[in-house]
Amino acid sequence: MSLFRTVLRVPVRRAKAQYELSSRPSSQESDYDLAYQIRVQRQYNSSSKDIATLIIGLVLRPSVWYGVNIEAVRDISTKVLGIIEMLAGLGTIDPARPRSRQIYESLRVRIDSGELLPGAKLPTELQLMQHFAVSRTTVSRALRDLELQGLIRRRRGSGTYVRELSPATEHLDLAFFVPWVESGEGLPYVEGLIHQRLADLASRRHSTLILKCLADGESLEERARNAAKSLIELRVDGVFYYPAELPGDQMQVNRLVVDMLVAAGIRMVLIDRDIVPFPGRSEFTRIGYDNRRGGVVLTEHLIQVGCRRIAFVGIPEVSTAVADRLAGYYEAHRMHGLNVDRKLVHMVDEIELTRSFCDELMRRDKPDAIISKMDRFAALIGRHLMAQGLRIGQDIKLAGFDDDPIAELLPVPLTTIRLPVQSFAQAAYEAMLDNVTGVDTNARQIVIDSELVVRGSTDFSATQCFCTSGSASKDGQF
Repeated sequence: MSLFRTVLRVPVRRAKAQYELSSRPSSQESDYDLAYQIRVQRQYNSSSKDIATLIIGLVLRPSVWYGVNIEAVRDISTKVLGIIEMLAGLGTIDPARPRSRQIYESLRVRIDSGELLPGAKLPTELQLMQHFAVSRTTVSRALRDLELQGLIRRRRGSGTYVRELSPATEHLDLAFFVPWVESGEGLPYVEGLIHQRLADLASRRHSTLILKCLADGESLEERARNAAKSLIELRVDGVFYYPAELPGDQMQVNRLVVDMLVAAGIRMVLIDRDIVPFPGRSEFTRIGYDNRRGGVVLTEHLIQVGCRRIAFVGIPEVSTAVADRLAGYYEAHRMHGLNVDRKLVHMVDEIELTRSFCDELMRRDKPDAIISKMDRFAALIGRHLMAQGLRIGQDIKLAGFDDDPIAELLPVPLTTIRLPVQSFAQAAYEAMLDNVTGVDTNARQIVIDSELVVRGSTDFSATQCFCTSGSASKDGQF
């Protein structure tokens, strides 16, 4: 009854007040109220079609409405039915998973699929609260995340709407510039997916997105500058720039390249990292993953399953992502009152992940779990550990980052931190549109949350599990 009252009764009463019913006698007013209450009490549990019939029936009964603007109320009934059907399409939520995330995903899927078109008005916070049986804070968090990613607009006093794209945003020429790979084949898994999703978004909006890698030249700086020159010659409207991770004294390469593009009038959105060393911030919008929180959540999961000597295997090169994940690793230990044995932290290249390295790691450090900076590292380490006769998920826990397809295909599926690519690309693309159209040219730091996926490598009884807030969800066997 509460949902029906919220969705139907309030708009109908508003219509009643709006279209003055001054011509009817006071006795007739009580007749109206009685007829309205009887119909609502009898039919509030009906289907959407029956509810529509009820509304139209009320509209068409002169003895009830007495001169109300029929067309106006018919319009209200159509909107009410739309809201009811929209809420029904959102489904229900699983109490075992983070509620705000599920509400976000339910709305997000319908926006991405086109089921909720640009300009469509969403149910109110109260209607969403009652439909999902959650608190206002939970609903507000889901709507806030959608707004941060540019998918909806919340207008004070009016409501929440799916964001409309301006005609000026059509037919853009954009580029995904990665000045640290030779070609598209060199893109790692997540970076490749980001490029693919951005290209899909551009295509849907009748725009183009090209991939630009290093050009010919002697030095890295020369090759990056030559690539930037080609983009200027192509007169692209905007560039998604994925900065190269370089030592502090070489970071000026990113700055030189970006300054060239900006001087040519090209709009800029930074992908994953900034062009200035931490803790500095540049004047450009940056879209990044919450790698630090991912490190905390993954390490905390291992602590919760009983691990106390957790090794971390990263890379020796400058990497903000690895640095953030390592910071999260340390932070999780502090949160649980545990000290980190520095010998458990290893910064090695992929070529160094040999059988002898893994043998020495197990013999000298005696870890009960290993976190790898990426799933590919974890796969190599897992192969060597199994060659020693160790049972992954039982004798030793193993986890990684990225949720690379290889994670599910290993002999024992790998627990990992998933980096949601669709929401990342959507946020980046919307930020670019805001920049190009002048809707919002202010620099922003947009952080996309990560998800813990628990599989057999840390929980041998796992089926599948997703987590964005520290509680876990389960998936498979290593």
